[in-house]
Amino acid sequence: MNKRLSIKSFITCCSLLILSTGCLQPGATTLEEIYILAETSDPQFKQVAAAKRAILERRPQALSGLLPSASLSANTISNTQDIKTEFIGASGRINFNSHGYRLDVSQPLFRLDRFIQLKQAGSLIRQADAELSSAQQDLMLRVAEAYFNVLAAEDSLQFAQAEKKSLSKQLDQAKQRFEVGLTAITDVQEAQAGYDLAVSQEIVAENEIDNAAEALRAITGEYITHLNGLSADMPLISPQPAEIDTWTDTALFQNLDILSAQYAVDTAREEIKLQKAGHLPTLDLFARHGYDKSGGRFGSTSIRATSVGLQLNVPLFQGGFVSSRAREAHQRLDEQLQRLEQARRQAQLLTRQAYLGVISGISQVKALKQAVISSETALLSTQAGFEVGTRTAVDVVATERSTFRARRNHSRSRYDYILNTLKLKRAAGVLSTTDLAQVSQWMK
Repeated sequence: MNKRLSIKSFITCCSLLILSTGCLQPGATTLEEIYILAETSDPQFKQVAAAKRAILERRPQALSGLLPSASLSANTISNTQDIKTEFIGASGRINFNSHGYRLDVSQPLFRLDRFIQLKQAGSLIRQADAELSSAQQDLMLRVAEAYFNVLAAEDSLQFAQAEKKSLSKQLDQAKQRFEVGLTAITDVQEAQAGYDLAVSQEIVAENEIDNAAEALRAITGEYITHLNGLSADMPLISPQPAEIDTWTDTALFQNLDILSAQYAVDTAREEIKLQKAGHLPTLDLFARHGYDKSGGRFGSTSIRATSVGLQLNVPLFQGGFVSSRAREAHQRLDEQLQRLEQARRQAQLLTRQAYLGVISGISQVKALKQAVISSETALLSTQAGFEVGTRTAVDVVATERSTFRARRNHSRSRYDYILNTLKLKRAAGVLSTTDLAQVSQWMK
């Protein structure tokens, strides 16, 4: 099947090439190749990837709270003293400088909240990993849907053009038969109406191609000028295993949205412990070394001091702040538990819908293929009947429309079957690029 974009899309692409030297001519034609392009271009996926990289910094941030910290401070101060005293020679104004430095080193010994934050960082990273994998599988589905929407629109255009060509021939025949008195003017009018409708359907199909191509460009960032279509002998493979409950159990165990929600629950549980730790004392080991030098009318002083010790801090009362944060954390945990339950129910729903969609899709593709054959046979019979005067132009136009719908529906059913297969694996959490590669093998 020869795939092509409409003239409007072709002109648009040419204009972009002329106006911008940055417009590329991608060689990607298969579903797998376009996915690889989208993985490096899709803003939605790249947002999740950037968020994951940001979350990775939570671990070194939490670890830093358990490691030694050191700070160095220094000062230099200009002083002015105006002294009035009864002692002779002691009164008057004097200017002098004082300066010094201090080095502080601290090592936490007991800070339970910081240990909890380190544990939280681990669950947050695992959640980010699950969200990135989920976004990757969503990208596979979005690319597949956009890809097949373009193919379906191109199929519709081809069918519309074939119908228009056939109805144009039918209109010419009706006019010729009317001119020699073999048919009524109503047959010509009906044929004209059918032809006009076919022209409008062709225009709609061209617009659908443009819209579908723009949707694909929004994902890949490129105008794809050629897509490989499905081969006529595409296999119809039933889900393996063939039990819907097995797929549902797999989804409840491996679905990435469920895993992400579970890690969010783990983080919320640790948050409760973190807030309750605000009631606990903290213990730090500290060391300090300082030097201060100052002058004045009565002479200068120079002090060096070093101290090492333990510092205990016991929180007694903070106006109910810690208790309030703990209660808030409990409610946040309940919120995450409800999201986890929602994710489980949604995964179960999507899995069963996709499984049934694959099973019914196989039967539908086969039935619609037979419907196309039957419609084409009926069209030939109707056209032959019109030639001998046993059928009217109304019958021919109606059969033409029925044949067009059958072809379009059969084409769409094949794409829907593939999408349901991918959706089933997405819901079960097992969708991978291998599946896209397999679909690419079905293309020509």
